[in-house]
Amino acid sequence: MSRKINKLLKAFPAELKEDVIRVLSIIDHSNKLDFSSGFEVNFSGSKLNIPERIYMNEPSLLQYNTLADRQQVVLNCLFTRHHDGFIREEHLNKIINQCNYYNWIIPYIIQLTGEYVIEILQVIKDNLDSIDKSIIKEFIAENATFYNTIESRVISYWNYYFRSNYPAITDYVGYEIIEYFNA
Repeated sequence: MSRKINKLLKAFPAELKEDVIRVLSIIDHSNKLDFSSGFEVNFSGSKLNIPERIYMNEPSLLQYNTLADRQQVVLNCLFTRHHDGFIREEHLNKIINQCNYYNWIIPYIIQLTGEYVIEILQVIKDNLDSIDKSIIKEFIAENATFYNTIESRVISYWNYYFRSNYPAITDYVGYEIIEYFNA
């Protein structure tokens, strides 16, 4: 098994190994499975190392439809790390309402909260009520340093990109999400 595949296996809980391998098998073999270094989070007693960005082509719809439901969720989580914000948003929309069933989605959602694409933040905000808040709280408690970084990014992105449109930080969607997580 290639070193890159082994690294991507660490982006998910160990019990998903076969699902991750299946997902990676449908990605075009001419594709180099490129991705940038990742961020590490604790999840249910183990460490996940999730890529910051991936640089690979999406599989075709035909290939996607050959995957089992859980495998589709794995693929969608992986592609929320894509370098193209439109692709991240598309795959976020496919998983955001499944967090209660597949709680390993949460690290991907929290990471997206610390990014600057306002359309992605709006998708998260619009779906907060569908996510069991206790799952979020548990993840944040296990990953205080990681979460502090996310909070800092939200404030930094507001200050740099959005302050002119939202003079009060409390009106900025990223901050509204953080406030919800912290309440």
